[in-house]
Order: sequence, then structure tokens, then C-alpha cells
Amino acid sequence: MNVGTEELTRATSAYLACLVFVVAFLVTTIAGGGGFTATIRGGIAAAIAFLLGRALLRPALSVVLDAMARDQAKKPPKKKSGEANP
Repeated sequence: MNVGTEELTRATSAYLACLVFVVAFLVTTIAGGGGFTATIRGGIAAAIAFLLGRALLRPALSVVLDAMARDQAKKPPKKKSGEANP
């Protein structure tokens, strides 16, 4: 696995964990829970989402990036503006 896939997986998982924390915090607060309870529940939900996201997103992102690299390799190289056409 290359570094780009690993970095993209980490960033996407962190973004997903943030969204899950916000949703869990808001739902707990709206349901009448206290601030500490909402923070703990949001933190647990975010940690689970982060770990599951890393495990599930890694293969998906690897497939997408590999397909993009294959498509890019099939394209003919672009000519520079100063080169003459044959």
C-alpha cells in the first residue's frame, strides 16, 4: 500500500469520526443528556467510527486510486506547447 492511500484513508477516517462525534453529541444533548454524557458518548462513537473507517475505507480507496492510476497510464502523454506536431 502506498503512502498516498494511507494518508487519504487517515484523513477520510478523521473527517468521518468528526461527523459522527457531532451527530452523537447533538442527539444526546437534544435527548436531554448532560454535557459530560454527551461528550463521552460522542467520543466513544467517534473512536469506533475512526477505527472502522480505517479498516473499511483502506481497500475501497486503494481500488479507486489504482483504477485512476491505470486510466492515467493509458492516456497518451501531453505535448508541451513548444513542440511541433509531426
